[in-house]
Amino acid sequence: MKFRALMQNPLYMKEFQAIVATLTKLAKDCVMILGSRQMHFIVNEDQSSAASPLVWAGIAAEEYFPEYRMEAAHPDQEYIVLGVSSANLGRALSVLRGGGVNSCKLKLQRIQFPCISVIASVLTSSSTEAREVVHDVPVTIIPGSDWSAYVVPRVPNSQLALGLPSLRLLKSLIDKLKNISPSLEFQANLDGELNVIATSEMSTVTSRFQKLLIRTVAGSQQEASCSVDSRKASAFFGALQLPNEELTIGIDREHSIHLQIDVRQDVVLHSILPAVYM
Repeated sequence: MKFRALMQNPLYMKEFQAIVATLTKLAKDCVMILGSRQMHFIVNEDQSSAASPLVWAGIAAEEYFPEYRMEAAHPDQEYIVLGVSSANLGRALSVLRGGGVNSCKLKLQRIQFPCISVIASVLTSSSTEAREVVHDVPVTIIPGSDWSAYVVPRVPNSQLALGLPSLRLLKSLIDKLKNISPSLEFQANLDGELNVIATSEMSTVTSRFQKLLIRTVAGSQQEASCSVDSRKASAFFGALQLPNEELTIGIDREHSIHLQIDVRQDVVLHSILPAVYM
């Protein structure tokens, strides 16, 4: 079993760090699924008791890593699956936020325990030579017999999906609306209109976004709506550490809302907010 990956682009290193920092704010632990061409992070895969939403990130190896090598434990296995503390991994990668980082290696190895070693080559103002900053993050190697519990989630089949250009505005709105109602209703239509509705015993507050880009239409659907837990919606938006402003909201009527942030073409952050019934 071997895994090694190298990052060298400063922007890509900061984006990678921001993705992990987002997951850190949502859950104590996460699952890493390392494939031959793609890496996934998943948090809150057990939705039965999670107070935060299901979130996962898919990262194509060729986007961030000029060097990427994965060898599974057995020839018939396609992945390495690891359990890791989100907080520990986030702290190890925090060095990438600053300047002067030439490269960062991720390496699966066994010292006294299985770990992902984060090895950053950092230039300091007091020296012309780079120094290595190493953090060994303990991991749990999940055997193939348990992989069925750690499958990358499927993107729901949304009846209608709209592109929202101002993520920051929606984040601020949901943070306020969660104090009005325990649930939020999202309504979208083919006019490119999205309504976010919070209802309490005293009032109903409707916030409307207009002239949005229609990204997906399933069949002859004219509109779609779904109500979700306002705390889970707020938790997702409050955790975001990425600079991206664009967001795609897909509505699978009465089942879920799918939130998608395209960090770049093949680096995508997803969240599913399950429907609630009042």
